[in-house]
Amino acid sequence: MYKGKNIIIVLFVLAGFLKTQSGISQTRSNIIQATDEFKFTTWNTEWLSCSENGPTNDELQINNIVAVIKTMNSDLIALQEVGTSNTYTTIDTLVRRLGNEWAGSIIPSSNSNCGQNEGIIYKKSRVQLVSASLMNDAGSSYDWSSGRYPVLYNVNLISGSSIIPVSFVNIHAKAMGDETSYSRRKSASESLKLLLDGNIYNAKNVILLGDFNDYLTGTQCSSCSPGDSPYKNFVEDTNNYKCLTTGLYDPAYSSPVIDNIIISNELVDNLLQNSIKRETQATQGITNYTSTTSDHVPVSASFTFEVQNGGSSCENLDYSETFSTGLGNFIFYNVTGDQTWYWRLSYGACTSGYSAGINYPNENWLISPAFDLSDKASASLAFNHALNYCPNESDKLANQTLWVSANYNSGAPSSATWTQLTIPTMPSGSNWTFVGSGTVELPGQMLQNNVRFAFKYLSTSSLAGTWEIKDLVLNADCVSTGIPTKTTSDKNKILVSNRKIQIAGETAEPVIVFDITGRVLFSASLVQNIEISVATSGVYIVRAGTRIDKVIVN
Repeated sequence: MYKGKNIIIVLFVLAGFLKTQSGISQTRSNIIQATDEFKFTTWNTEWLSCSENGPTNDELQINNIVAVIKTMNSDLIALQEVGTSNTYTTIDTLVRRLGNEWAGSIIPSSNSNCGQNEGIIYKKSRVQLVSASLMNDAGSSYDWSSGRYPVLYNVNLISGSSIIPVSFVNIHAKAMGDETSYSRRKSASESLKLLLDGNIYNAKNVILLGDFNDYLTGTQCSSCSPGDSPYKNFVEDTNNYKCLTTGLYDPAYSSPVIDNIIISNELVDNLLQNSIKRETQATQGITNYTSTTSDHVPVSASFTFEVQNGGSSCENLDYSETFSTGLGNFIFYNVTGDQTWYWRLSYGACTSGYSAGINYPNENWLISPAFDLSDKASASLAFNHALNYCPNESDKLANQTLWVSANYNSGAPSSATWTQLTIPTMPSGSNWTFVGSGTVELPGQMLQNNVRFAFKYLSTSSLAGTWEIKDLVLNADCVSTGIPTKTTSDKNKILVSNRKIQIAGETAEPVIVFDITGRVLFSASLVQNIEISVATSGVYIVRAGTRIDKVIVN
């Protein structure tokens, strides 16, 4: 490891299509000389979800674990001995019971509910999962308890509009106190350190934590001579690592702890002094904790990070209107005709010049509430829409349009100045199929106060299409972002259609796709041309090589 300062990068805050009524959420984008504290925990949950081993009441055990997690109030918890299978995924159950503000990930070495896998649970508002992978290059399968490799979780810690990249290495080393098990732990430790000392990790913020199944000072192997810790290689390398838990003692076993935390030197200055502890207060509230929940007590450490963002008090804006229960705060204005914008369940905001078998001339406007975008650096709009009885391409583009204004207050739209915006994707015009509009970027001159956007509909006595709109999202961000909204680059092209993300590249590159919570949906080391299916609509991040793209899937 090389001593270096933490690099703070700007986080672009995205919002997916929210299946709720209209709402605005604001995220503080800039913090002036602020210090933010993060707490990380490691916890062996003792055969979680395994009916054959560990606590006998699985339902009580998982509820107790949820209670302890909430009491600890950690930002990220690295878990060991977590079962998972195709029929029951324990991490997902934990997340559901913890609530919507939580997320989790597990990369199993054993796809079984009695598999001793490593996973993480984290707060979505504080942690963004970038990637997760089994570290099968960290030594032999034999040394890692016959395949129980460490799991690498690359995350971004979220502090306002800034992110701090951290790599968590979650381990569960070979158990037992015999000399052979000790030798396997020692070999695994040496292989892991050799990997972490290499070029991939030697300048990163690394936190190594988990069930080490041995002490950092001495060893549980009573017959081993000399009785050195199998992790002596980390302990003695004080230039590159700091072993945080060497002073913790487990009175239940009259020994040092075996649940340990080691950090790379990049994080030493961020360590909050006197924050390293066994979470005994969190477990004391659980009746018969060791028999009902776990034979391990969680171990935690806290860190502080200074974030300097230049003195602005700007807040990111995430606005949504699904039109699921009405027109929300939108208003309609009829310039011509008696037909108007109206609402229908399942179809959202609707308009048509057709009535009782006759097409009528209309000019109908659906106008949004006002937004203050004067301190924003960028803003974008997206929605789902359907169109029928207007199949001609030129008619579609002329009669169903989107506009933006910074000086409209009330009354006729003609009282204000409007700028037309291009809708990237129009429906077919001949059916009721909803399609995503694509991302509509607001021009820079419209980043003002009192900004409204409007849907303008036209019909004639010979042509009256029916236009339906729902699932609208407006995002406005305080700072420029390193995540471009374009879907092409010099080396690759990214297309979205029919809930599939298509990547066409000139050369093979590493590809990762993850959702807005940071959960990795797809990962491949080298991909040139691929089609990736996505289960649900929303905003996704595609990382192809060094390029990162934001895409909207409908």
